[in-house]
Amino acid sequence: FNIHEGSIEAVVHGYKNGFIRPEEYNNICQCETLNDMKSQLQVTDYGNFLQSEGVITSRVIHAKATEKMVNEFFEMREWATAPLSTFLDYISYEHMINNVLKLISAKRSGSESLDVLYKLHPLGLFPGINALTAATDIEDMFETVLVDSPIGKFFVASQQKDFDELSLEYIRAMLQRNYIESFYDFCLSVGGETAMVMCTVLEFEADRSVITTTANTIGMRDILPGDRRKLYPNLGCLVDIQDDLSMVEDMDQLKDRLKRFPEFYNLMDDDRNISDGSKSLERKFVDVSTQIYRDALSRQYQYGVFYGWLKLKEVEVSNLQWISDCISQNMKSRVHEYVQF
Repeated sequence: FNIHEGSIEAVVHGYKNGFIRPEEYNNICQCETLNDMKSQLQVTDYGNFLQSEGVITSRVIHAKATEKMVNEFFEMREWATAPLSTFLDYISYEHMINNVLKLISAKRSGSESLDVLYKLHPLGLFPGINALTAATDIEDMFETVLVDSPIGKFFVASQQKDFDELSLEYIRAMLQRNYIESFYDFCLSVGGETAMVMCTVLEFEADRSVITTTANTIGMRDILPGDRRKLYPNLGCLVDIQDDLSMVEDMDQLKDRLKRFPEFYNLMDDDRNISDGSKSLERKFVDVSTQIYRDALSRQYQYGVFYGWLKLKEVEVSNLQWISDCISQNMKSRVHEYVQF
């Protein structure tokens, strides 16, 4: 961990000090209007980020908060050199994958291309992504743009040719598996404290992917146990029971398979059906992951601080979106439901 990387680490720790504090969240949650929320945000690290905006909406608040986060990330990326620059690229790859999945979903549903492009995450933009809207199918997307894109290797690694015959959930899980495994191998190659911290983080992300993929594919007749098994990252605490997990047919069986792993078993909820249970599970994973990201951010002389900062910043932006939605939709009674800090 050289002197140059240490200076960039100091920058990210400076950004960490700009997180909204609990007392500031309490003030923001008490706002009656979005203009009140704008005033409260002015006394935080966000300052006058809404000053040039005319009409304040929840969409504007989310977009401008995201813009601030992305600008700070790209500022660090601009100063970084290898291998830190590659590490930061890996962070952005996840957003690139999510953007491509949005475009695939839009292509299949017949949504307007311009509307979808507007909704893409700015951290996941890459040269040629706009051209994907003109592709006729996923194979065309791959041949014309994705093969030469930063995330093309995650498609190639799948050794899968008939993308158009696969469900979106299958493609999502497949790309997530390839991404996690590749990121894990890279962190191992960096070694030192970065490997210690980030491999722990990515093992959790792998286990989360295994459980959510299993839950989300329950009842999907076109995904057989063997197909589901191929979607699991080959790392994490659950590696030894992945064969068993691939066979589950309902949420009760999934919970039963997780009895040996109390940290995951306790996240399951008996009182909900499959659909609601998946949503509850996702929310609980966010709560658990927040603590993991805080731990990564607290460790010195390793790259996990950048990963932890961005993940926690995304939680903060999500908080602001939820609060502003509650205010604009007159749902103040629910404002604390999904705020995580």
